[in-house]
Amino acid sequence: MHSGVGLLRTLLGLPRDPLAWVAELNTTADIHVFRALGKDLVFLTDPLLVNDMLVDRKASFDKGIFYDRVRRLAGNGVVLANGEEHRRQRGYLDQFFKREHVVGLSELMLDVVREELAQWEDTLDIDAALHRMTFKILAATMFGTEIDHEGFDRIHEWLGTVLEAIMFRTVAPNWYLRIPTARNRRHSNAMDQLRAAITAAMDAPRVVDSERLDLISVMRSVRGPSGAPLTADEMADQIVAITMAGAETAATALSWLTVELAADPVLQNTLRQELTLARDHGVEYGPDLTQTPVLERVLSELLRCRQPILVISRRTNRDIDLRGVALPGGTEVMYSPWAMHRDRAYFAAGAGFEPKTFAQGACPVTKGSYTPFGLGPRHCVGEQYAWQMMWIAVAEMLTTVRVESAAAQHPKGRPLATIIPGSVDATVRRLSATGDETT
Repeated sequence: MHSGVGLLRTLLGLPRDPLAWVAELNTTADIHVFRALGKDLVFLTDPLLVNDMLVDRKASFDKGIFYDRVRRLAGNGVVLANGEEHRRQRGYLDQFFKREHVVGLSELMLDVVREELAQWEDTLDIDAALHRMTFKILAATMFGTEIDHEGFDRIHEWLGTVLEAIMFRTVAPNWYLRIPTARNRRHSNAMDQLRAAITAAMDAPRVVDSERLDLISVMRSVRGPSGAPLTADEMADQIVAITMAGAETAATALSWLTVELAADPVLQNTLRQELTLARDHGVEYGPDLTQTPVLERVLSELLRCRQPILVISRRTNRDIDLRGVALPGGTEVMYSPWAMHRDRAYFAAGAGFEPKTFAQGACPVTKGSYTPFGLGPRHCVGEQYAWQMMWIAVAEMLTTVRVESAAAQHPKGRPLATIIPGSVDATVRRLSATGDETT
């Protein structure tokens, strides 16, 4: 229990080093209760309690304060929606994110990745390059191939500011967000501009084809409970939500991967050999990585020790009890997948990158301790999409270039919308079709 002077003392370390502060919580108690002004904020560090919240007693929790603050800016897409509205949106988005549909998007993804890799120079900020790549993949699969360079650039231009706004709004007090400061006005303007760019791309002339796979085409076929089609605002909400969730997390994870692979050339070569062999044997890209076990272990470990999400919030919608701690309805409850994944009580490697963590026959993972895509009914709707996109991006990258060096601006990570490496100054060497270095 943290309250009064003890609460102030506990909070002193938060602004200095938020990552270390959150990690420390995981080593000192299963449940932390922060009490101020007659209200409690609860932080869970026991994976069984996290599983209880997300799975076993899922009906007792809604999305919490972080989502409320972002919703006012970004709309009510699937990432932010609650209750019945969330279930309704999941129902039609599952059409786009189901396995068969995702596999059908592989050629679109592949074309984007190859086009972007062709533009890489020997030295580059590989984080910026991967952000552009993943965003272009999302743009192509959401809008189809008709989105022009101007439309793409407009959306891409404003997305960074919107992501900055989202991080700021999760930590700024409510009273400050209501003041028309220069920062608040800039953030609101960025969201307005992003929505305008998305709406313009949605309204661009399109080829009429019932077999189209892009998200806009799928959503145009959806009918609500009354039989009416989705409104432009509803579709824009989804595009904003999926863009925010998908572009940033995937790019950040891939950037961290280049840092790890540059530091371990043996692993990089092993992975390259596996991916080259899979390509030569005609293994098709998809969400299932069982035919590329080294890649599966590497990506699973990456999403453990470099989990991009620091804290996730939920809110009780009724009075409940968690291991003897009474939580009234309306209590904010949080946990950190980033800290949980690095807790040596559950993963021996801790913060280190160790692909053997998920090797066959390795120690079983404690329920609730590994949640790269969440758990329960609110787990990430785009999980299969993400696995396929990462496979394509990594396979094409490693069979095109050798990552010789990659230095992160923030080696321990910096918490913004995700836990970012910052710029990653990299040196790459282009490979020939046989895998040899070109001159």
